Amino acid sequence: MRLIYNITVYIYFIVLSIVFLILSAISLVVFYPFDKRRFIVHKLSKWWTNQCFLYINPFWEIIFTGKELVDKNKSYIIVSNHQSLIDIGMMYYVPCVFKWISKREVLSVPIIGQMLYIHGDIMIKRGKSESAKKMLNQSKKWLGRGASIALFPEGTRTKDGQVHRFKEGAFLLAKQTKTPILPVVLDGAFTVLPKNEVLLKTKHRFQLKILPEISAQEIESTGIRDMMLKVQTLITDEHKKMAPEFYEQDNSR
Repeated sequence: MRLIYNITVYIYFIVLSIVFLILSAISLVVFYPFDKRRFIVHKLSKWWTNQCFLYINPFWEIIFTGKELVDKNKSYIIVSNHQSLIDIGMMYYVPCVFKWISKREVLSVPIIGQMLYIHGDIMIKRGKSESAKKMLNQSKKWLGRGASIALFPEGTRTKDGQVHRFKEGAFLLAKQTKTPILPVVLDGAFTVLPKNEVLLKTKHRFQLKILPEISAQEIESTGIRDMMLKVQTLITDEHKKMAPEFYEQDNSR
């Protein structure tokens, strides 16, 4: 039964993705002169992921809190813990127009790679200084147009459900661009689709919580490493409340 469900889900996802890919490409061409943030493209991606979460499985539930903490007139560096590929869809519940910072290799993934290109998302090559400079320039461009930047500071998906050490890139970017940080805590994606697995759970609950922003003034007056540790601690502590079972083994030692 679970196998049949998963086959149905993936077929639905592929068909829906192709439809929204075509709609996004058309909207980019039609609205580009009037929509420098690519708001319409972002909105289509939001509808696309909402369709996947709301209609793929009636037994999936999403608990979303903290929406009122987002100032829609601001741009943010949005940072979140990373559990699985499903996190990407969950992040579209955050009420901001944002651009992803992602590995260049993702461009080779069918449909997803094309969607990233249409969005104007920022692709980087790890370990390349030229790529880091280009990423900073592109980020400044999108922030200047009123868009936010989203990334996973862990750099990869968790293997055990816990939040792991953050890297400094997101916090360096926030400091260099004088942009507030918006921390987001995700849970549920790890157990519904762990790393290296393909079969989804049929009944599940997801949680997404937006935490209060960290102002550009506080970022400017705080060292990059200290800010990184602060945000990592905020997200980890909140995630422990959401999913204490992932941390019980550590506490028992």
